Amino acid sequence: MAPRDSITIYIDSEPVTVAQRRLTGRQLRDLVQPPAENLWIDVPDAQDHPIPVTETVAIEEGQRFFTDRPRTIFIDKTPYVVRSAVLSETQLRQLPTPPVPEDHGIWKDIVDELDDPIGIGELVPISDGDRFFTKPLPQHEITVTVNRRQVTLHGVRQTGRSIKDAAIAQGVPIKPDFLLSRKDGKTFTPVDDDEHIRVRPHDEFRALDGDDNS
Repeated sequence: MAPRDSITIYIDSEPVTVAQRRLTGRQLRDLVQPPAENLWIDVPDAQDHPIPVTETVAIEEGQRFFTDRPRTIFIDKTPYVVRSAVLSETQLRQLPTPPVPEDHGIWKDIVDELDDPIGIGELVPISDGDRFFTKPLPQHEITVTVNRRQVTLHGVRQTGRSIKDAAIAQGVPIKPDFLLSRKDGKTFTPVDDDEHIRVRPHDEFRALDGDDNS
């Protein structure tokens, strides 16, 4: 049984119990196997802080640290080695060759529980041995407007480029290099060509020539 005054911290999302109230960066690295080469402390709502081996850290209950230890994860049973405790949904998609297509979703395989779908742009904690799988998404037709003209999109996952391509194919007089934006309240927010977004029925988009200053 751990001492009553022990503290639980998390390294790469894994709980580690320590008794010391102060640890050096080297001691923190040695708490995991194999020992980590680089280590960061998770700073809420700010950039994570790297911890040199000689730095002493005041240990608090629930503190979170991340390392760049290699981890093997599986996507559709194929192993991939990554060196991050957190990957974005986009980074997961880019691991296979070719990347996971936009008309497929990614799920995390959770034993004896409902598998967890990975949302657009979601940050996913990564542990060694994690398993993910992909499968086609239902292709619902969604009607939006581009420059006040109705455009039908297939599926909720789109990019700025795919929205413009669909609009052009359906007769909207724009060009592929036009700048796309989506109405957000009373303003329009830019949508880059390679930006992944989830569209909603009746979304309003605007595509303008980049040289048009009107």
